[in-house]
Formats: sequence, structure tokens, C-alpha cells
Amino acid sequence: MRSAALSPSNPARGFAASFAATVVLVVGLLTVLTLWRDPYWVFRDNPPWTRDGTGVSRLLDVEMRLIKPLQIARLKPQTLLIGSSVVYRGLDPSDASAAAGEVYNAGFSALMARELPTLAALAVDVGSVRRVVIALDYFMFTAWPPPPPIDRKLATASGRREALVSVVLNPKVIDNLRGPRALRTEPGLWHADGYKATPDFDAELVGKITREQNVAAMVYRPEDLAHLEQALDLLRGREIIIVLSPMSAAQRQLVETGGRGAELASWRRDVAALAARRSLPFHDLVSDHPFEDFDPGKASSRYWLDTLHFKPEVGRWLFSRIGLGRNPAGAAATSG
Repeated sequence: MRSAALSPSNPARGFAASFAATVVLVVGLLTVLTLWRDPYWVFRDNPPWTRDGTGVSRLLDVEMRLIKPLQIARLKPQTLLIGSSVVYRGLDPSDASAAAGEVYNAGFSALMARELPTLAALAVDVGSVRRVVIALDYFMFTAWPPPPPIDRKLATASGRREALVSVVLNPKVIDNLRGPRALRTEPGLWHADGYKATPDFDAELVGKITREQNVAAMVYRPEDLAHLEQALDLLRGREIIIVLSPMSAAQRQLVETGGRGAELASWRRDVAALAARRSLPFHDLVSDHPFEDFDPGKASSRYWLDTLHFKPEVGRWLFSRIGLGRNPAGAAATSG
């Protein structure tokens, strides 16, 4: 006897059952494919589209404010490097000493001061982080047009679970599963530890980056130091190192010519005073470095990708200066 659910008198129920089964099958297949290929790099150390823990990822280029917090929660590093694109291009975690434990590069494009408390809360919630290096850039504390901030829910376990579900069920995942794509926002290979190995820029790109800097928007906002204070309050009990990231002479000149030199100096004094009040290790490397070989009219130099971004050679020196270098002698490095 034919079941009632499939009888002519009940076609609606039969269609509903078939439709539901199809949806379950599609969602299940999509879930399996997503977990296997892991295009967002948030479930596995070495998904099949990467090679030896590196790969081209347009998703990380444009969605790092979603992806990196999920990676931090999965990898549970002992040391976190917080900063802007200067950090994710210039500080290679593999250059840190073994004493740093597992290091994750939590550098974000155009990271602003208001996002620091969210990253601090994330570090606390993950639980494994015992050392945080906060590498600050002047523009973080200015009226620079901010990007959409890191979602504060990602600092909570429930918010991250919700984000992981959305990653699996995101319709864009089908396109992302198709393999390496030629379209991406910037050159370089992402590493599983959050670092991006970036090739040299030609003179045309260097010139474009230099010309398009919005120095007029770099109006110092001292009140934004409150965001740093809040992050430090959240991180109490952990080792904290505050660094003012190295700036090329060309970049410092741009700031000076744009009428922001006095404000840059005020910012440096204010952060130094804040660190002193809290008895925190502090390293002002804005100009206290020997790497002045960059010419903004030419291609990348030995130490600089462009006016803004230093290379890992400088990063290794920075690690040595703050006590996390593999080779203590590196602290004495000079430009050549």
C-alpha cells in the first residue's frame, strides 16, 4: 500500500518532504566541502589550497577582521602581535625567540585605536595568550577615516561559534571553494600564523602609495588614548610590551610637510607617559632605528616595501630590541 504522505490526496506533503531532503543534502554537502577545503582558513592548519602553511587568499585580504579572530581562537597562541598592516607585513612570527612560544601576527589593515579593546578582550577570552606586543602607528589615534571595526562579538566564544556557522553557510563559499583566484587586492602569500610575505613593490606602486596618503586626515585625537587604556586594563596580569612602530624618514617627512609633525611628537610623548604611568616596557622606534635607505621615488629598498611598511629585516631587529629576538646580536644591526 502506498503511504499517505505520497498519495495523490497529499501532494503538498510529498513535495515538502522532498524539498526538505534536498535542502539537507545540499547543506550537508556544502558543509563537508567547506570543512575540507576551508577557504576561510579557520578550521585547519593546512587546508588543501595552501602549501606548507602558505597561500594566496583574497578572503584574508578583504575579510581579515572576521578571519583573524577566528584563527586566534583556534590556534591559541601564547604571544600575540597586535598592530596594523605594518605588523602583518613586517613581523614574521618565525623570527621570534622560542621563549615567545607560539606567536600569532594579529596585524589588521588600518587598525584603529578603538579596535584595541576588542582584541584585548579576545586575547583574554581565548585564555592561552600570556604576552601581548602592541605595535602602535600614529594614524591609529587620528581622524583617519576608519574601516568597519572588528565585531565585538568575536571576542566571545558564542560570537565566534555564530561566525563559524555563518562561514559554513555563506553563499559566497561556493565561489570560494573553486580554488585559487586571480582576483585579489594585494600581492603576497599569507602564512597560517597571520604573517603575509610580501614581494617588493615597483616604483609606480611605491609612488602611488606615497601620493595617496591622506595626511590632512591625520589630526591627532588624544582622547583616543582612552581606547589603549581600556585595552591595557583588560590585559592586566599578562606581559605587555608597547612599541611605536618604525617610520621611514620619507614617511616622517610627509607628516612634517603635511603640518602634522608637532602632533606626531605629542603622540609619542603621550604614549610614553602612559606606558610610564603603568610601568610597562616601552620602545619608541619611530625614528630610533638605523634603516634609512628608502627613496619614495624608487622601488622597494632593502628595508622598506614603501614609505609605510618595513620588511622582516627590520622586524627581526625590532624583535631583538624588545627582547624577543632569536639572535641577541641582531639588536646591534645597522643599515648597509
